[in-house]
Amino acid sequence: MAMTTQEYSLDNAVLVGSTTVDITPPVGAHLAGFAVRVEPSVDVHDPLLATAIATSGPQGASIIVTGDLISLDPADADMVAGRIADETGVDRDSIAISVSHTHGGPKVKAVGFGVGRDEEYVTRAFAALVDAARTAWKTRQPAQLRTGVAHLETVAHNRRGTGVIDPLVFGAQWADLRGQPIVTLFSHACHPVTLGPDNLSITADWPGAARRRLQARFGGEVAFLQGCCGQINTGHLATDSFSTEPSPDRTFEAAERIGRAVADATSEALATAELVPVGRISAETTRVWLPTQPAPAPEVLSEWARQWRVEATATAGPERALFNTWSQWAEYWRGRESTGGIDVPVSVHRWGRFMVVALPGEPFVEFALDLRRQLNRPDLLVVGYTGGVPGYIPLREADYDAGGYEIDIAYRSSRLFSGPYARHAGQRLLAAAVELARSGEATGAR
Repeated sequence: MAMTTQEYSLDNAVLVGSTTVDITPPVGAHLAGFAVRVEPSVDVHDPLLATAIATSGPQGASIIVTGDLISLDPADADMVAGRIADETGVDRDSIAISVSHTHGGPKVKAVGFGVGRDEEYVTRAFAALVDAARTAWKTRQPAQLRTGVAHLETVAHNRRGTGVIDPLVFGAQWADLRGQPIVTLFSHACHPVTLGPDNLSITADWPGAARRRLQARFGGEVAFLQGCCGQINTGHLATDSFSTEPSPDRTFEAAERIGRAVADATSEALATAELVPVGRISAETTRVWLPTQPAPAPEVLSEWARQWRVEATATAGPERALFNTWSQWAEYWRGRESTGGIDVPVSVHRWGRFMVVALPGEPFVEFALDLRRQLNRPDLLVVGYTGGVPGYIPLREADYDAGGYEIDIAYRSSRLFSGPYARHAGQRLLAAAVELARSGEATGAR
């Protein structure tokens, strides 16, 4: 919805800038997201983009950069944010680096197994993220904000069988004094894994389709923030991705359909969006230590590695890569001391009363639901995949009891993990987010 100049008040003036850059890798880049997919990419179905939103007011600043990547190592996310801080003068703790988690993009993490990342591409991509933030900061102009929420229950599915999803679709739009959109922000919690391991095309998956539809509708820049979708996807089991056999439900046509549904829900949210008085911009970050479980005894790891090597040798298909990854993990941790955990950031960005709580890793959907409940904010935007993506982060004891891919298997893809997170790790992350959000409320960050 366009805003009129008459609605603008100098008392609520803030400055906003936004820029989008292309971070598409070259054809032939190896794609990340599925251990069984070992073939390089063969073409580009749609470009991978990164968008920066830079906001400032009399009392603070906020920069959020979000890109079509599957993940970032926490150290790399911190490095990119530090470079942006140096370029803009914005405090490091007021900068958030987020990713969409598309499984149709390149490998950018350095601490995994299998084929290594393309360092030349990574250098260019990280420089582009910094450039987007710098340009967005330099092009700020007076702006005003509208935000709204819609419900969508036809896209997201809980692959662990509990049925719990986050049905909210968020729309937020900054517009200039003529009412023209500067940037439209949208969010919905669902894995971008419409395309499966058989796909060899570079793609942003359904968020890319949604962004194109919104950009055509509103103009300006369009940015996507991924929600808490650790166990939420488009309707299949995690283990369905252990095979490269094509699925009739995992196609580009399906990605377009899902993207269209999310874009239309975003437009619905913006059609009834309310003008948000923005007297203050602020952003804070705190650090949290998330404990991990120790690695099994060396003799256990040796036996696991032996078994997985045997299974890899006996497998002629792409599943061999899966067993090789697991055996490499076991060999890596045999004889090494567990780090005990991972240090991660939690951020809260406030544009007036509109608040974004940004969590690291792949947080389970209950994080968003519990944060809204504890903070008494039913329309709170909670996102994951920010500040690095160190694995799945469950919240409930019941998820650990049930085990499954996210608990028992996924950690074997990274050198960061000697084992899954400790059972109380998620509660520590949740408590830190609640405390940070409440401390900002107490100091009048509105």
